[in-house]
This record gives sequence, structure tokens and C-alpha cells, in this order.
Amino acid sequence: MNIGGEIAPFYFGTPRKELFGCLHLPDHDCCRDSGVVICQPFGHEYINSHRALRQLALRLVDAGFPVLRFDYYGCGDSVGSISDGGVAEWVFNISQAISEVHKRIQVSSICLIGLRLGASLAVLNAQMHHCASHLVLWDPVIAGERYLDRLVVLQKEILRFRTKPRREEQGQYALDMFGFPMADDLCRDIREINLLAISQQLAPHALLVQTEFSPSSDELRMALQAVGTFVDHECLEAPRIWLPTADGSLLVPGRVLQSITSWLIERHA
Repeated sequence: MNIGGEIAPFYFGTPRKELFGCLHLPDHDCCRDSGVVICQPFGHEYINSHRALRQLALRLVDAGFPVLRFDYYGCGDSVGSISDGGVAEWVFNISQAISEVHKRIQVSSICLIGLRLGASLAVLNAQMHHCASHLVLWDPVIAGERYLDRLVVLQKEILRFRTKPRREEQGQYALDMFGFPMADDLCRDIREINLLAISQQLAPHALLVQTEFSPSSDELRMALQAVGTFVDHECLEAPRIWLPTADGSLLVPGRVLQSITSWLIERHA
């Protein structure tokens, strides 16, 4: 058996807005009829969680699921700069990723797995397009305003130990986190995110994974159930992998990855 399956890097999307993706394919004799699209977090959280999400993809492939990891427009190895992207663009990119999976593999359903802001984007996409049969929301950003406020606090804390930017650089962006600039438009779009305001079913089944305590998680579970989504809610003790570590290491929360993998296997038994 080819452990971890085949990994095929490629570009997809429109010629002027190409997106970078990595398609993880299981062996043909054990490939399931459901594909997975992983929706990455943003900025420094993307960097810090990269190893864990790659390991998640490998586990899912070993369980027979084809998996697509990809970078949003203006992020990672995709074309464009962050200032060119935005919430609406990234939600559309998820639709492009779903279409690409259907184009390359014969699957009848799609599961969206999102971490942090990626989970929020997955919810917005599912609410608009109803293309996913299953959602996995791993510590989702429930309220965009609170998310940005916490980034500002983190930014101030970090600047205490770093050289302050030159005066001419300070006003260029509304926020600059670990070298990831966030323009006013992007900050405005993120502030408008409120997952508790969902008004229609996103997908028949959802797994809500919480490693960071938040009363809003229970409210999100009830909001999802209120629109007809069957929700499994798991609270797990695991590191907040999206935050920087003291030694710069990238953490892999095996318990969370196993929980997600087992849930998908059970749902597709």
C-alpha cells in the first residue's frame, strides 16, 4: 500500500487568478466516493498550522478519501498579493476547489474541512452554494470583529519585542501580522463575519471541534441545529496550533486529527 497516497501539485482556476493546490490521492482500490477540500486559515495561522493540515490530509488519504489542499488567491503559492484578495474572493475560491475535485475525481459528495478563518469561509460557501454534504469546523472564527481585535492585541504584544516600523510604513495597512498585511477592505470584510447569523442549512452533517474554550461555540452548535444541520460537537484538549510557539516548532495535535478522520469514516461507512 502506498502510505499517504500520491500527491500531485498543480495550478487551477482562471488564467489571471491561478490557485495552487495539492491533490492527495489514495490507492485506486480503496478510494472512497467522497472528496475532501481543506480550507486553510489566514496569515501567520496558515504558516503555523501547515504541518498539521498536511498530516490531516495524509491520514484522510490513508482512510481512502481524496483530499485537496489549496491556497486562496493572493495567499501562499497562488497568484496575486494579499491586498488583491478578500473574503468574497476566497469564498469563491472554495467553490473553484470543489469544482476541481469533481473534475479530476469521480466523487458523489464533498466534505469541507476548515480551521479558524478557513472554517468561517467554509460556512459562508456552504450557505451560498450548498455544495458540501459534510462540514468540519475546527475552532472556527465565529465573530470576525473579535478575531481582529485579538489580532491587534497580539500585534501590540509582539511589537514590544521588535523594532518598530518606520513612520512611512505605519499607515500603509490597517494591520500587519507577522508580515501579512491586511488592508482596510479585508479588515472590514472580516469584521462583518458572524456565523451566529446563519439563516439556512449549510450541510446535512457537521462536526464542530473545539480546542479553545468559547461560549460562542455552544451558540454556533445551536445555530447550526436550528437550520437543520445535524451537529456533533467535540471539545478536545489540544494545543492551539495556529499560535506561534516559543521555539518556532509546528505542532501536530494527533488527537484532533484522529477525531476528524474517525468522524468522516463513520459518516461514510
